[in-house]
Amino acid sequence: MGFALPDAIAASLVYPERKVLGIAGDAGFLMNVQEMETAKRLNYNVVKLVWEDNEYGLIVWKQQNEFGRHTDLAFNNPEWPGLAASFGWNGHRCENSSELNSTRQVAFAEAGPNLVVIPIDYREKMLLTKTLGEIAVR
Repeated sequence: MGFALPDAIAASLVYPERKVLGIAGDAGFLMNVQEMETAKRLNYNVVKLVWEDNEYGLIVWKQQNEFGRHTDLAFNNPEWPGLAASFGWNGHRCENSSELNSTRQVAFAEAGPNLVVIPIDYREKMLLTKTLGEIAVR
């Protein structure tokens, strides 16, 4: 966790002519949020897609599967477009998946670093895990 933004910056170093897309959950992204300054200072063409669930979603999923419950892993997020602006980034928020493709296209067309945030519901993973478990038992 926490490597997706530095990793996207590294990809921009290797391929400066390309627009790089990095994907992270909100918790992992916030672990190295200070690297937004690096991406802006170096003016990298990075688009960071952040899946927002307001918790350590992957850890919730793993604990729920292993123990049938999980610890309190919820947290509050910043106001994302404001965070992006404070680092000199372009900021976009999608409220649903139908907006994601057009928002992604806008972000890739803009110069410099971009932040795109979309809410995600990890409860679907729980349903998929249950379904796959039932198939495996047959």
